Amino acid sequence: TRLLTVTGVQTCALPISPPAPATQFATTLAVKQVMEWVIDPAADVIWDSVKTIITEKGTQEIAPKSDEDWNKVRDAAATLVEAGNALMIEGRAKDNKGWMTAARRLSDAASQALKAAQEKNTQAVFDEGGNVYKACAACHAQYAKHLQGPPEASGKRSEEHTSELQSQSTISYAV
Repeated sequence: TRLLTVTGVQTCALPISPPAPATQFATTLAVKQVMEWVIDPAADVIWDSVKTIITEKGTQEIAPKSDEDWNKVRDAAATLVEAGNALMIEGRAKDNKGWMTAARRLSDAASQALKAAQEKNTQAVFDEGGNVYKACAACHAQYAKHLQGPPEASGKRSEEHTSELQSQSTISYAV
């Protein structure tokens, strides 16, 4: 019998390199700009896409009719999904708890609105538009309290506040 003895083993390994640094996002827009230029216009498309207007002249039902109309609602919902993600980027996120939850809630509600638009489901778009509104209102209650103020002293509501209130109900009244 032969006995083989190994007295030394030499290994050759490449040096371990440190992990690549996390991607740094360049946030060009401030949160206020993201809200005013991206989120609000996209939300308005959803909120304005399905409603009933009652005037002295009668009742008008508003809903997407053509593929182009539905695509606008779809695109707005997709924009909101990604805008919620953009709000979570370091440099925009106000904190790692409530802010992240609120941004996720916006993305989740918008995802459902996106699904409804893809299915061309008018009632679901309306319902999910309400959930988008609730996500926005909950975040504003915590992080933008100045947007939650009472109607203006003159008794007239601001245009923005009126638009938000109208989007909550199934019936909009034109004056």
